[in-house]
Amino acid sequence: LNDPRNWSRRISSEFADDEDYKDDANDYDDDDDDEEEEDRSLDLFVRFIENVFKKLSKKARKAVRSVLPVAISTKLVGFSVNGVLLLTFLWVLKAFLEVVCTLGSVVFVSILLVRGVWSGITYLQENRYLKVTQLDDDRHAWNGAQPAT
Repeated sequence: LNDPRNWSRRISSEFADDEDYKDDANDYDDDDDDEEEEDRSLDLFVRFIENVFKKLSKKARKAVRSVLPVAISTKLVGFSVNGVLLLTFLWVLKAFLEVVCTLGSVVFVSILLVRGVWSGITYLQENRYLKVTQLDDDRHAWNGAQPAT
């Protein structure tokens, strides 16, 4: 448990005399728990994907083996089946990413369009107000004689 090569052990056990360090170490343990939980969930996801891949590979190899002649080696069949499965996975991933990127682009363009329309309407409203006030100023400027400055 306290093996120096054990990365999950607590460092604060070596510094038992320093009380401040113990308090700080307890604060860091909370953050480490969150990171460990994320790591565990990622590990579980990776293991799940590996298990699904192995099961699919095994079933596909059996199906291909029943169709191909016996002269073709088992390793070659396994290699080709795994390659096809990987290419299929990458193709599906590419399609998914294309959908996500397309949706992102549509959202970006729609936000850009809304901001452009909003800016245009704001500009027109401000310009209209300025023109009205300029006209009012112009009428008052020519109403009577003004002294030269």
